[in-house]
This record gives sequence, structure tokens and C-alpha cells, in this order.
Amino acid sequence: MRFSEVFGVPITSDDDWFDAFLPADTNLFIDPFLIWEEKTGHWAGAHEHLIDFFEMVFELVKESGGNGDSLSWKQAQKLLLFPEPYEFCLGVSEGTPLGSGSGRGLQTEMLEGVKVATGLGMNRIAHMEMLTLFQGGMGVDRLSDMTCNILKSYFISYTQEVARRHGIPMQRAKVTNAAWDREFCRWKEGAVELPINPYIGKPVILTPEKFLKDIPIATPDGLWSYAWSTASDQLRGDLTFDIARNVGRREKAKLARQNPDVVALYLKHLEEEEKKPYPVDQDPRMRVKWYELGSEFAERSNLSFVPQAPEEFERFVEAVIESYRHNIEEQDGWQLLWHKGHSREERAAQNLFRSTVIHYCRANDIDLTGESNAGRGPVDFKFSQGWSRRALVEMKLVRNSKFWDGVLAQQPQYQVSEEVSIGFFVAIGYKDAECHPDIKRKIENAAALISQHTGKKIKGILVDARPKESASKLHDSDLSDALKREGSAPSVEDQPEESSDEGGAEQP
Repeated sequence: MRFSEVFGVPITSDDDWFDAFLPADTNLFIDPFLIWEEKTGHWAGAHEHLIDFFEMVFELVKESGGNGDSLSWKQAQKLLLFPEPYEFCLGVSEGTPLGSGSGRGLQTEMLEGVKVATGLGMNRIAHMEMLTLFQGGMGVDRLSDMTCNILKSYFISYTQEVARRHGIPMQRAKVTNAAWDREFCRWKEGAVELPINPYIGKPVILTPEKFLKDIPIATPDGLWSYAWSTASDQLRGDLTFDIARNVGRREKAKLARQNPDVVALYLKHLEEEEKKPYPVDQDPRMRVKWYELGSEFAERSNLSFVPQAPEEFERFVEAVIESYRHNIEEQDGWQLLWHKGHSREERAAQNLFRSTVIHYCRANDIDLTGESNAGRGPVDFKFSQGWSRRALVEMKLVRNSKFWDGVLAQQPQYQVSEEVSIGFFVAIGYKDAECHPDIKRKIENAAALISQHTGKKIKGILVDARPKESASKLHDSDLSDALKREGSAPSVEDQPEESSDEGGAEQP
């Protein structure tokens, strides 16, 4: 359920907060560039607060002289360790908002970025994204985690204002990194009054929709492209631009470190670009409304199979997948996987599947885990009802460049890692070539071959998500011609008009 449903909140025109889905993360992120644009009101000083934090880190690194054993360096290390801000219910964790946060590997790279910046004579930066470029860039979720931690005091007071306006009950709860202290250069943990997320028993923190983005703004790839188009002459002597599109993030970080003036121009260029938040109301990438759409799927499904014994568990999972396939192919569900003539990405198909089947699983006391870590990487879905009843489902678009790796290598490895004998490989096709009978046979044969080779049962299923014509517009020309040749059925024009009166009385 969403925040508004859990707390019975009517959303009014005065509300600009994102209505978070509380049981799991929504795949959106807070973009600090959108916060930077705020010049008045509650958020007017937020970006400066963000930069002040890094100025504090800069000072510690300068004091340390680059000595990793000094107290100043170690204090800077502590400041650059950002725990998962689970309170926001944003990011990439599928099963729960409790994610991993930025680990010590990213902390070390970030600290190196600060060291490089101070070595270049910088005492202060205009945007924290500069540091992520110097260290090769980090995932958008980590950039968002940093922003949520550093500005958490702003978000807490914003949430409290919303709660008071709507009469939402709040409880005093411990919040990690509730604020930071410039005087003592440390994080402050606090006991804060906030609404409580009933799914995890921890506080909820709200954010305005206008700060949410689907992708990061400042990226190593973006910097590289910018440099290529605007400063290639001055850089060509230092770097090999003929492989510009293929180098790794460390090479791109090297470009940034060697050319801080280009980085500054790039960030200035981004300041001047028009920045738009993710359109939550339209939700073109199905980041937000997947749960509601899946509920509609489940409501119109005729799935009634209930597993009674361990040997029936496989049939249940297959029936759930078949229900999803039927909805997509036969009940206009394909429309949910298209937006303005463009097919949606892989995660949209996965989100729709998850939101559809979760209702069946709850009704039958079956656990559904999304993106569970299977030792060698994340598997899309794991169904379980005790140890003896478990199955894995991997879902990929046929157009995915790693599609065949999925069925030939990844899926069986996941099953070995999870010690699960049953698996389903679900392929989503958007084009004629992707849904051709030969592709369907190839998927099924590949799954059978791997099953025989590994001893792990895998079934391949193709879902045809191509746009379909409305049933009212369908016309079978062969059948129509056959009926005409038979001559046994009068045409529609020859049929007598039926009375609409149930009693058979003459119409006036």
C-alpha cells in the first residue's frame, strides 16, 4: 500500500510529496541538481548545506596531508560512509526498502576524489557530482543515498510539516544520520518524531515529487560525450578519443582528473540545461504505478489453482506465469507494456509480473522475493513455501543483448546457487521477429537442453507482447470466404431485424 492509503490521507493541491509505496523501494532517485534550482522557501538553503558538508570533508583531507593514518583522514572516512536511507523507500531494493547503502569500497573511491580535488587546488566545489566524476562515477542510487543522508534534516522537517497538516500520527524513533555537525565533523544520530512504516516498523521520510529523477544528471559518460563535442582539440593529445565510447569508468575518471576545467564547464553546462523531474503522473517507464496495474491484472484473472502438496507447487508457479501471459496476449495487457508507441524496458515487464502474482502468492501463503541475491548475482523472482517448495523465475526481453546467456548460463547457475531444482525462463517479445515460432522453439529447446545437461528443470516460455488489434476489428478472410462458398448462411443484410421487446409485442 502507498503512504496515503496506510494513513488515510487525501492528497490535496497543497501536497507536492511523492506518495511512496511502503512495502518496497520505488525505482526513482533524488537528483541534487533539481534541489540546486530551489531558491526560495523550505529548500532554499538545501544545496548550500550539501556543499558545506563536502567543504568540511575537504578541510579534513587537507589537514591530513593525504596521510591515511591521521585522525583527520579517518574522520573524513567516517563522514563519507552513507548508510541506506531506507526511510525514503526509493532505490533498487525490490523486496524491502532496507537496502545496502554505500559500502567502504565506494567510500574509499569518494575519498580519493576529494584528495584529487584538493590536490588540484580546490577548496570548495559547486556540485558534489564533480567528485563522483573524479572517482569514475557511482550508481545513481548511491548518489541519491548521499543526498538523502546529507540533507536528511531538511527532509525530516518537511515530512513533519506534511504529517501535522494531515493529522498523521508520528512516533519518536531513532534515525541514523539525522544531521551532521560542522564543529565536531561528525554525524549525529537522533530520536525524531516521524510516521512509521508498518511494513518494516521504521520511520518514513517523504520527498517532493519535483526532486525525483529516473536517471542521473552528471555521469562519466555524459562528461565524455561533452568533452568530445566541445573540447576534443585540447584533449586529443592526452587521450585516445577513437575509443571514446568503449573505455571504462576509470579512464573517464582520468579524463576528469586531468582536465578539471572541462569538468567545471560540463557542470556549468548542466546548470543551464532545462531539468525536469520524472513525470510521476504519466509514469512512462512504469516506475510508480506497477502495483495498481498489477492489481487490475489479478482482478480480471480466472486463476483459481491452489497448491495442496509439494508436487503441485510447480504447477502453481506455471499457472501464475500462464495467467500473466494470457493477460498480455489475450486481454489487452500488452498495452501496459507500451507507452506512446514505444515498448517499455525490461524492468517494466518484471514490475508488472511481480505486482500481478504477489496477490496470488499472498492468498496462498507463498513468499515472493524480487531480485533475491542468488550468490552469483540477482535472480528476478523466487517463489517459496518452505524448503521443499521453491522455484526461480528469470524474465528477459528477447532483444536483451544477454538474452541467450540468461537461459544458457545464468538461469541454471542461479538454481545451483539457490539449490532450487525448478526454474522458468520467461521471454518477452515486442516485435514480429522476436515472437516468430522459430524463436519460441529455440527458447523451449534451449531450456530443455540445459535441463538435461545440468539436471535442473528449466522451462522456457515466450510471451507475445506485440500490439494487438481490438477484437471488434479482427477479420478472418479465409473463414469469411469459406462461409460465402457454402452459401448456407445468409449475409447480415438478409437477416430479419429482431424485436427488442422481450414479450414479442409488435413495435409501433
